[in-house]
Amino acid sequence: MMNRILSLFVITGILTSTGVHAQNEIDALRYGQTNTGATARSLSLGGAGGSYGGDFSSLSINPAGIGVYRSSEFMITPTLRLNNMNSTYLGQSGQESNSKMAINNFGFVITTAAKGADYERKNWKAVSFGVGYNRIADYNLAGRYNGLNSESSISDIFSADAINNGVGQNLVPPYGFLGYQGYLLYDDGTSIPRDKILNEGGSLNQMKSWKSKGAADEWTISLGGNYKEKLMLGGTVGITSYKYDINSTFLESDESGNKNNDFDYLSYHDMLSSVGYGVNLKLGAIYVINELFRVGASFHTPTWISMNDISDYDLTTNTEQLKARTSQSSSDPVTFVQPDQPYSYDYSLQTPWHAVLSGTVFLGKNGFVTADYEYVDYASMKYSMNDQDWAYEQDVNKGIKDTYTGGHNFRLGIEGRKDNFMGRLGFAYHTSPFQRSADFGGEGMDLSIGAGARFGNLFMDLGYMHSFVKNAEYAYPALASGIATGIADLKYNKNIIALTVGLKF
Repeated sequence: MMNRILSLFVITGILTSTGVHAQNEIDALRYGQTNTGATARSLSLGGAGGSYGGDFSSLSINPAGIGVYRSSEFMITPTLRLNNMNSTYLGQSGQESNSKMAINNFGFVITTAAKGADYERKNWKAVSFGVGYNRIADYNLAGRYNGLNSESSISDIFSADAINNGVGQNLVPPYGFLGYQGYLLYDDGTSIPRDKILNEGGSLNQMKSWKSKGAADEWTISLGGNYKEKLMLGGTVGITSYKYDINSTFLESDESGNKNNDFDYLSYHDMLSSVGYGVNLKLGAIYVINELFRVGASFHTPTWISMNDISDYDLTTNTEQLKARTSQSSSDPVTFVQPDQPYSYDYSLQTPWHAVLSGTVFLGKNGFVTADYEYVDYASMKYSMNDQDWAYEQDVNKGIKDTYTGGHNFRLGIEGRKDNFMGRLGFAYHTSPFQRSADFGGEGMDLSIGAGARFGNLFMDLGYMHSFVKNAEYAYPALASGIATGIADLKYNKNIIALTVGLKF
């Protein structure tokens, strides 16, 4: 038996809308969750960067960190990501892995610092301008899980859609259309696999696999300064770009071996390609209490994103002798169904706002201990769609408020220094964004380590972070209450190796 059978939760509004839609709460969270630690130094400090300053990653955390600079610099950070996913679905375990190399960060800071008599006379000791790039999310993942299901079929979803919305191609995904044209539904919309297999005490082998790629990148334009060596102020305009592609396949087959029950297997495939551009503003301050203590605070507006989605779907079925027995135009048991053309939709999304509080304790010339606390209001995410889709917009935005809650991120970093060499340790904990975290997980933990060296104007930093993230998902959408949709538990282990090389001038 399934140990967790949930009703309507993740995808809302689809059974009552009449437009072309694929956007939902999960899509909003994908673009609303971002990472810190673009440089190797910040990565190895657990992503903390709100108050020590002088690192390019801080421009996406607390832009007042640019006020710490005393010289200009250029840096670049290539990374290697090694991901592994372990899954459990209906009592069966699975595993999948993938790897990816990318550029995590590059940029330059131009600093004008007062010297000599100017330093004594001027209140603004330094002013800096920075332009660059930080990768704030990576979407390169692969996954797979499988299990034996005696309680539901993905054809139940096709059936619910057909009964409520008909079998046309106007909805996204077009479940009713695919199910009916694929000979999985009777004329009244009810499911043949449920009638012939599940209701007869049989079971279905189910397997889902997917591979996604892409990233969210932020181009930063920052300006900040140092006032009397006590107050650093800064602001960053972030211009974001998003590219997300995913291909997933859901396989379902009759485990009985009976060749006369009108169902052998189905293969449902969907593709989504999303592109978006957004803008945000970050404002921050760092206050130097004394030589030992420094505190910081920053506020990030939501990112306002303009998105375009292109999606496509297809279904292959083998219904054994059904077509021959019912005198269809073709007796071939295999049927391939695909909508006439891919679906395209334009919309806007507002991501969460963030607030960050930070503190750093300096250990003289021997290093420092730094910490960040970040609050992220995931429930404030909001879609904006075309006027004719107002009802769906209201439904999905209500679903966001009913699904998510405020997230709390804690980051801690330690840097020890001996002459021109540094060693670093980091830790981070991220609470779940879900109100029902016991069902859907979402919490994560990061452990990191790194080292750095300074050779005159040249600097190099090496960082490694290992992340644990637990998530859960429906094997197929929970479109209607009463459908016993199983949940797959997913455990991601993400490894990032980063090398930053920079030059001060």
